[in-house]
Amino acid sequence: MIKDLSLHGVMGPVEFFAYVRGADTKGAYFYEESPSGIRFFSRGNEFTISKEGIHYKGTGGSFCDYMFGVEKPLEDFTNRDVLNRLVMFGAFADKNGSLLFTNNVNGSNPFQRLFLQGHAVRNYCFIVSSSYEGAAKKRQKQILGKVGKLLKRTVLIEDGMSSELIEEFYERLDEPHSTVFIFELVHKGNEEFYKAYRNFYFKNKTLTGEEENKVYEIVSRNGIDYYQQERMKIDVMYRHAENKYIVDEYRDILLSSIHTDSIEHSELARLRRLKTLRIRNNIPAALFETLDEFLLKGKKIEDIEETEYLREARSILQNLFFINPSLKSHIIGEDIVRLIKAKNSAYSEGDMGFEKILLDVGKTCDETARETNDYSLFEEFSSIVTYFDRYDHVQASMSKVAFTESIELTEDFLRSLLGNKKEFDDLEHGLFRELFVRALLSNKYITKYGKKKIEAILDGIDKVSKGDASLKDVVSVVGMVVEEERLYRLVHIALKEKLRSFYPRLDAREGRDEIRGDIEAEFRDKGVAAGVSEELFEKVFLDMKKESFYINHLLPEIIKTTDKDLREDFLKNSGLDRFYIENIEKDYFEERGLDMFLLNLIREDTDLLNGEGIGLI
Repeated sequence: MIKDLSLHGVMGPVEFFAYVRGADTKGAYFYEESPSGIRFFSRGNEFTISKEGIHYKGTGGSFCDYMFGVEKPLEDFTNRDVLNRLVMFGAFADKNGSLLFTNNVNGSNPFQRLFLQGHAVRNYCFIVSSSYEGAAKKRQKQILGKVGKLLKRTVLIEDGMSSELIEEFYERLDEPHSTVFIFELVHKGNEEFYKAYRNFYFKNKTLTGEEENKVYEIVSRNGIDYYQQERMKIDVMYRHAENKYIVDEYRDILLSSIHTDSIEHSELARLRRLKTLRIRNNIPAALFETLDEFLLKGKKIEDIEETEYLREARSILQNLFFINPSLKSHIIGEDIVRLIKAKNSAYSEGDMGFEKILLDVGKTCDETARETNDYSLFEEFSSIVTYFDRYDHVQASMSKVAFTESIELTEDFLRSLLGNKKEFDDLEHGLFRELFVRALLSNKYITKYGKKKIEAILDGIDKVSKGDASLKDVVSVVGMVVEEERLYRLVHIALKEKLRSFYPRLDAREGRDEIRGDIEAEFRDKGVAAGVSEELFEKVFLDMKKESFYINHLLPEIIKTTDKDLREDFLKNSGLDRFYIENIEKDYFEERGLDMFLLNLIREDTDLLNGEGIGLI
């Protein structure tokens, strides 16, 4: 017994396939050809394919795969299982989106409109022939109720009709005495364009000049209009596996806020993150812009009022909460680097916003873990936080070395620093120096010995990593810098005390040697074992001369003229420590009873300048 039949032909720009399935297929299946087209008919139902389009009369409808970017009902947008567009003959959507059925189940559709409103390449129509004698609109509701879910969700039509679909259609209809006709209509020119563009694009997500020429030749030969080309291109781009899951995630975030007046900060962060991934993955902006147009409905995405580095950090960390787990793999080394740099920017600015973001994300991870009893998300977040803990440790350690005088360096300290340097530099070459050295050495309050210690450590661990020195060697070198710093301070204190007395031969080398000998004797009496080298003494003596020049000559002129540039030039070129100079400036003003406002003025302390009750006459 014959269960189903198929017929294949070409009419105008369209290749068609007609499939029929029913209890009495042989007796129920009729068609006739004429110069104007081919007509299929059964029990008062007709379906005609001409060179210009189709004509239908009877109970049935049309369906096709949704192309990306086509406007569709909100219900279809929000349901990820809905893949296809379904239109029942004689049915219309009212202004509220409700479906209205009528008895007017005949009509025509030119090919140009059919492949523009439906799919650009492949569309389907169906007729259900039966002995039903009631109103057409009632029959249409019955058919929709039985096969509507199948036709809206089936994946069997994307690449062409199969016997599976008509078999399943017939089973869902569950009417042994009815006959089903399904017509597959393929636009040959559009299909050639679509396949060629897909084959070229899927290789490298772009087309070469030669490939562009081949596509243009297809367009010219088939007369494909620009709009139809763009529809097919954007659909191909969307269906690329690397694009689709990112675009779908973006769509779902927009859908989650479609009934609200604004979008939450966490969702905004994820949208920004996806836009970053769009650029990284070379996804056309048109894919996101199309969704914005359909789903935002004029609603503006207002950005969070926070610094760029905090926005970026929030976007990356929100990546943890994407629905599609494959997106989480994009928290890669590059993103970790950006997060660490964001933390570094926050640290430099004294901005606690970064820590607040971490607390918010950590709280969400914790809540998710408790609700689902799945701690993988929390563990993933913890692995990221490990880098921040490492950052805090190194930042605190390096700052202590730079700004603490009597630091005692150990091999364990250097070993830890060496390991951390490798971890950061493995993420990005030179990252350790960028994070912990560059800003530290350019800090205007770091002392000259602070710089020496940092440079000695960096040079030392570099030699250790190359095998040119041991950790013990580095400890020794840095220890000498620390000892020199200590002696410098002691000599400075002692020499300053000596200069309170009159030394007539101070400008002569012999006179200075005499003072140096006196200081060494005092040190021995106090138990200071190290001697005072001539080089160190001369360094202290020169610095004190600079200090004397500044206090007695330059500072009075700066106060008189409020010349901030003159002061800054001296600080940059004298080699004296800024913090020490600021202390002697403060002593100078207090001893002379000068208005501290003037001191703030020459230091450009804008916070104090803007204070209430301060005025300059």
